[in-house]
Amino acid sequence: MLKTALVGTALWLAASGMALAAQALPAAATTAAASSQEALVAELDGVVRSSVTLAHTAQYLERTIGALERALAESSREMATKQRALDNSRAKQGEILGALQRLARNPPEAALLAPQQPIDRLRSGMLMAAAVPSMAAEARALTAEIERQASIHAQIVAKQNELAQDRQALAKSRLLLAQMFARRTELRRQILRDDADGGVRAVKLGTEAVDVPDLIKRADAEAKRRETELRIRAPGTAKAKVATPAVDPTRPKNLRGFDPRIPLLPPVAGTVSRRFGEADTFGAPSQGLSFASLGAAEVVAPFDGRVDYVGPFRGYGVILIIGHGGGYHSLLAGLGRVDARVGEWVVAGEPIGAMPETAKSDASVAIYFELRRDGRPIDPQLSLAGREEKVGDHKVRE
Repeated sequence: MLKTALVGTALWLAASGMALAAQALPAAATTAAASSQEALVAELDGVVRSSVTLAHTAQYLERTIGALERALAESSREMATKQRALDNSRAKQGEILGALQRLARNPPEAALLAPQQPIDRLRSGMLMAAAVPSMAAEARALTAEIERQASIHAQIVAKQNELAQDRQALAKSRLLLAQMFARRTELRRQILRDDADGGVRAVKLGTEAVDVPDLIKRADAEAKRRETELRIRAPGTAKAKVATPAVDPTRPKNLRGFDPRIPLLPPVAGTVSRRFGEADTFGAPSQGLSFASLGAAEVVAPFDGRVDYVGPFRGYGVILIIGHGGGYHSLLAGLGRVDARVGEWVVAGEPIGAMPETAKSDASVAIYFELRRDGRPIDPQLSLAGREEKVGDHKVRE
């Protein structure tokens, strides 16, 4: 009940935030151009905050669904094992039931009172004294096993019903997230009126870079070029004043610079399947972490920053790089869909894409996550510690 209430509240808050944000633009239509942009920025901020809340709810549901599916699989295996054992003991069950039926028709007391020699009566009494408790114990064990089987079946049915409800709630969350992504993209386009060639230039960077550090260096240089263009396009900014700093209105006001003492958020709701330094599929030490998650699971930004690169790159496939400041970058590979564009600012927990779809609902997919400082890989797990734990300095792989 508590889980249902929490999920329902999150969905309601997200939907309400969308509705209120949608009203902000018409209300500002009668104001001056500056006020109009302020309204757009305020709406964008509301949509981002609602997206973070809803993505958190979606990942909670994904973790719950994963746990339920694992529990269902375990219960189903247990039930199948017990059913096989019961099937294999059919002959023994028949013997026990037959003996009990005979005892019901001819109780031990009647057999002992039947006319027979004293020695025979004594022998019969001894045999019955030994047989009756044994048959009764076997009958009780059989009854307990059948009841246990029925209990497991009832648990499976309850888990299946709970799983169906969670999947419905997750579908609603994903639908709202898709609507928020569309609105978020449109708002950023209206505020910045940026060019449509950014993605093309990013792909070109991927073909020119020789390795990840080189790609990060080129992406940083491209980001500085975009900032210069943004200053030039800013109202009232002359080309002669390019050096004058101009604030990107889409940049979150409370954006944090990277701090190794602040824990990173896991990009997906899943489990670590390969750790930093462990051998990968090619036998080389892994330079990041691999997470196993449900298909189509939400992927979120692990920390505040700016999307510096989105596109294919060598053996990584399509990757997404976020610059966090201070020489720190995170790299994500294995996404089935990317919901972020080069140059966009993101906050920790903001949805930036989704894992690939899978044919089976209980099948898992993997995402690869690197954290780099000055282009060199460091162990992300050190920053995924609990918030109460003290996180020490990162170990840099030289």
